[in-house]
Amino acid sequence: MGRGLMIGRRQEGYYGNVMATLILFALAVLGVAWVYVGMMTREQWPIRWLELDGSFQRVSAEQLRAGLAPQVAGSYFAVNLKEVRQSALRQPWVSGVRVQKHWPDTIEVRVTEFEPVAHWTEGRLVSRDGLSFKVPGAEEIQGLPWLDSPDQSLEEVVQAWREFNNVLQPLGLEVERLRLDPRGAWYLTLNNGTEVDIGRGDAMIRLKRLVRSWPGLTRDRQEAPAGVDLRYTNGFAVRWPEHDEKYGKKS
Repeated sequence: MGRGLMIGRRQEGYYGNVMATLILFALAVLGVAWVYVGMMTREQWPIRWLELDGSFQRVSAEQLRAGLAPQVAGSYFAVNLKEVRQSALRQPWVSGVRVQKHWPDTIEVRVTEFEPVAHWTEGRLVSRDGLSFKVPGAEEIQGLPWLDSPDQSLEEVVQAWREFNNVLQPLGLEVERLRLDPRGAWYLTLNNGTEVDIGRGDAMIRLKRLVRSWPGLTRDRQEAPAGVDLRYTNGFAVRWPEHDEKYGKKS
């Protein structure tokens, strides 16, 4: 009889401990939920400041602020920085975004803009970093050269454009249009209107040959050549505007 009473008391104690544990667990969950709700409630920890940083040469700070407003309308703890960043990247001319929180009520957004250096195909532009991008009204931007080639050759064309300009710079010339066709042939239009057919292979060697001959070629001429054909082994052919015909090879 005494043994049965002891077992019963043990069982009661076991169940009592289990219930106590469950109650403590439930209270802990309620406490966490209460803290979470408090943290996520806008009235408790509202975002009061949206700080924008950047050059804002082409990006509109007002449009950016308006576009980000829905993403920063929650509490400090509820704002999703990834969503803020993605929203900023959807703005025209934005190339990079960095988002940070500053306790207790500030979101800081730093934007980097694309710096266009050239026009590209299909109404796109080329950035200083050599990336193609598209923005409204890109084709209307003045003062940029026009580059053209298959998309997979973009890096090669940008590099060649810069190297060609370095070679032409001592003459006061630069590339206004550059095209690399699918066969690998190069075509240039210089800022003085001269069209240069470089052809395939040895592009830099051929262009340097023209640069060395340019002062003597234009010494007694009032106008620049209308066209130059560099597709010769040891020389090139010149077309002058008044005759619109090719002269013999110039060594």
